[in-house]
Amino acid sequence: KAKEWASGQGREGSRILAVAKRALPVKTKNILVRNERMLHFIGMVSFHDPLKPSTKKAVEDANRLGVQVKIITGDSREVAGWVGYEAGIIENPEDVITGEEFDRLSPEEKRQEVLSRRVFARTLPLQKYEIIGLLKEKSLVGFLGEGFNDAPALKLAHVAIAVHGASDIAQDSSDIILLNKSLEVIVDGIREGRRVFANTIKYIKATLTSNFGNFYALAFASLVIDYLPMLPIQILLLNLLSDFPMLSIATDHVDEEELRIPKGYNVREVAFLAIVLGLVSTIFDFSFFGLFARYGEGNLQTLWFIGSVLTELALLFSIRTSKWFFKATAPSFTVILLTGFMAALSVLIPLTSWGQNLFAFGKPPLHLLLGALGLVVAYFATTEIVKKWYYRHFGQENVRAHNHRAQGA
Repeated sequence: KAKEWASGQGREGSRILAVAKRALPVKTKNILVRNERMLHFIGMVSFHDPLKPSTKKAVEDANRLGVQVKIITGDSREVAGWVGYEAGIIENPEDVITGEEFDRLSPEEKRQEVLSRRVFARTLPLQKYEIIGLLKEKSLVGFLGEGFNDAPALKLAHVAIAVHGASDIAQDSSDIILLNKSLEVIVDGIREGRRVFANTIKYIKATLTSNFGNFYALAFASLVIDYLPMLPIQILLLNLLSDFPMLSIATDHVDEEELRIPKGYNVREVAFLAIVLGLVSTIFDFSFFGLFARYGEGNLQTLWFIGSVLTELALLFSIRTSKWFFKATAPSFTVILLTGFMAALSVLIPLTSWGQNLFAFGKPPLHLLLGALGLVVAYFATTEIVKKWYYRHFGQENVRAHNHRAQGA
């Protein structure tokens, strides 16, 4: 009857403590294990440990990020099932496996269970260690523990997490210590980490692509043009105006699709995309040479300078997403502000007298300037088309294959 009552309380989310007593001689100084016999049972205490209101939302957010939350606990089957059900981790509170049941499985069955099961109850430290080890064979694993018996599993996990106030050995075994005892903190950290990673890749792609394009164009121009297509001081100004807005990428918004699965550095994908789009940039640089070289050295240098700055800034808006530009998440205000300001400077400086004196720019006729701006618009449209073609035929398949190894639990 007592066990049935305890199970019923557990299914309602309450934990149970049994209370018993035994009289010992007055002179007894230390309580030993052998004293814990012939106890007189007094009763049981039921106490409720409710979930935080934010827990269910944190689990839902984790699922949207492709992170599977599992419970590995020493609590009873009933309590673990109730917690998993209330948190939205399992749909049936009975869908729980105990450590004893887990031990009876064959090695292959254990591998299947750790992937399909979401709640493990009545687990011993060695069983927690084994479960984490099996999960690591397929996934990147983070483990959150607070007791001294969690230390082996914490040491084994890819990312060990403990809360402030956990046992000393748990904190010493952890990579991360949470000052706020909330699952939301972990989920927010994962989301922010992926956003930072996505923006880092944007910067690398944009920088590599523009550098590849400039390298090809300058190498070709030196063979066919008997003067410098851009003066050294103009190249320095070009780098300043085009690179300064790159600082704003750290504040940029990221498409939700970029946050749904963890990403890894795919050098091949980044380099290949940079080469492909760099060739597009080179083709348009050749167009500048072909259209404006006949108008003299000053006009070509000025128009190619303006075109180079504007195409690099336009490239940033294209390469920041694998979607069509107009379907992607809007750029951050900082990105728009800095790129817009630098784009305006790249056009205005060559048209001012001090810009012409300091940087040796010419003052091109209006129709040539409009022609250069038209080439920039054509470049952006072409880059969008080539980018979509690349991701449709090469990029996404490579990215999926590379990121498959980075799925997390």
